[in-house]
Amino acid sequence: MARKESGFSRNIDWSFIWIYLLLVGIGIMAIFGVTYKDGDPMVASFFAFQTDYSKQLLYFFIAAVLGIFILLTDSKFFPATANLFYAVGIVLLLLVFPFHSEVKGTKSIIRFGSFQFQPAELCKIFVCLALAKYLSLPNMDFSKTRSQLIAAAIALFPAVLTLMQSETGLALVYFAFFLVMYREGLPSTILTVGATIGIIVVCTLLMETEVLLIVFTVLAAIIGFFVYQRNRRRFSSLVPVVVIWLMTMAF
Repeated sequence: MARKESGFSRNIDWSFIWIYLLLVGIGIMAIFGVTYKDGDPMVASFFAFQTDYSKQLLYFFIAAVLGIFILLTDSKFFPATANLFYAVGIVLLLLVFPFHSEVKGTKSIIRFGSFQFQPAELCKIFVCLALAKYLSLPNMDFSKTRSQLIAAAIALFPAVLTLMQSETGLALVYFAFFLVMYREGLPSTILTVGATIGIIVVCTLLMETEVLLIVFTVLAAIIGFFVYQRNRRRFSSLVPVVVIWLMTMAF
């Protein structure tokens, strides 16, 4: 007779846990390989929590404790408090503007004595909860434009506040939530346009003009091909693609 799993571990996706542990281990060993100095006591340096790799190990222990705490928490707690947490996250982002402290060139950190934290990092978790709750509503119909706009606003509002704090990298993370919306029924056109704009911005910053023209041309050809196929091979559907390509080349 197969052993019955306990209630604590019955709903755990163990394959996901092992993949997570593998990635954490690879990350810590990569940092260790770059920062370890010959002559340092290897085992002692891991548990001194003074080096970069030992600090990452400490963060892993903290994350593990938080993970166990979440597993032991009633599953109804998070849907019930998702909107409250989201509101708290927005308030914290707004408090950054009058009460921020400059730390290593960034002005998106709030400091209380020796304790400091970055609301934009914390708010990502709150956005996850709020968006998950909204998408799981019983009467949710994500094919409607209104539903799509509300979901986009949940993700983009903190992204805009983060961008106003000169944290472009953190702001871009919020756009990953559009992949979740795509799985729920967001039109692929919106995702394609957003990805195209992102590629254009990155290419503009990194590439020379001649290479940039080639990239834009190839990108327009690929997009035009899919648009042409999707619209039953009508050449009229290519007009917007050609116009945008010409405007981009002129710019």
